[in-house]
Amino acid sequence: MKDTALRHVLERLAAQGVIPHAASALQSGMKGVGAELRKAVLAEIPAFTSSGNPDIVPGLDQHAKDHLDEILRLFSGGAAGDLAFVTAHAHNRAEQRFPLEATLHAYRVAHRVLSHWLREVAIAAGPNNLEQAVAAVADFSIEYTNLISSITTAEYVAHTRMLAEAEGDRRTELLNILLS
Repeated sequence: MKDTALRHVLERLAAQGVIPHAASALQSGMKGVGAELRKAVLAEIPAFTSSGNPDIVPGLDQHAKDHLDEILRLFSGGAAGDLAFVTAHAHNRAEQRFPLEATLHAYRVAHRVLSHWLREVAIAAGPNNLEQAVAAVADFSIEYTNLISSITTAEYVAHTRMLAEAEGDRRTELLNILLS
């Protein structure tokens, strides 16, 4: 995973004192931001409510919680991780045949919500240099969204190809059976 840019931004946030000082404010605001994320995604992306799959919205809720937990972990001083939950979510969405574009659009909507929240929390943490801290938070939001979007796209496409190959193999086998 290419997370060098994210690691660099986390170092900048630590140098400004945002990490780990913002962690308690992040933790106390997680429930409200989770609700705001859900509301924004469902309002802006009809695919989530019109899919007919009862697992889509609960999957969205769990995925948002996983991201909030990861951001809290990172802002508490944790190192950039493998983001396995993003890979697993993309795998599930591919199996559900949920549109990749809707998932990526949800990340863009989440970016807007999270960047405002993180900016406010960073300001409240009393950084060493407010301007540099706000810039680092903006960079974090961009790098995090880029990274999860890349992971999601790669896993979704790989899993979709695998499903298509398996379907092709089944059709070939069926055709061979019929010809025999």
